[in-house]
Amino acid sequence: MTDLKGEKEILSGFFLDGAKIIFASLVIGIFSPGYTGGKPLLTFFAGIAMTILFLSIAMKISGGYSKEL
Repeated sequence: MTDLKGEKEILSGFFLDGAKIIFASLVIGIFSPGYTGGKPLLTFFAGIAMTILFLSIAMKISGGYSKEL
């Protein structure tokens, strides 16, 4: 029998890390001085949407918030 809890933790961690990378590169990245993209507002909102999507997937896999916090 496999360790399903460990696999869920790894998969949810992957999506959580993906959300952090997307947020840093697409949302925070457009405020960098060297940014020369043509549509920064579209990039900003797409980054917000993808970050929310990845965070939602991570929360769904992990089972939500822990009450032990």
